Amino acid sequence: MADYEKKESEVLEKIAKTVEKLDTTLTELDNLDEDKNKKHEIKKWYEEKKAIHEIKHILHEVGKYAKYDEDEMKKIDKYFEDYNG
Repeated sequence: MADYEKKESEVLEKIAKTVEKLDTTLTELDNLDEDKNKKHEIKKWYEEKKAIHEIKHILHEVGKYAKYDEDEMKKIDKYFEDYNG
């Protein structure tokens, strides 16, 4: 049981780090010039999608999320690049 608790703790730590990184990025984007607010909103959307994808990946690795799609991030990247391109 101790091994399970250790693994659970590690998974929660990874998820917490992902969410903290997202919070930091979103705060930085909020503090940027408001002249480019539209681009910041798209960047926020992208960062949120990226964080959700990472959380899904973490959960998939420990068998807690079966719907993980490895190619989902490629689709999101392409959409983001097309929008900014």
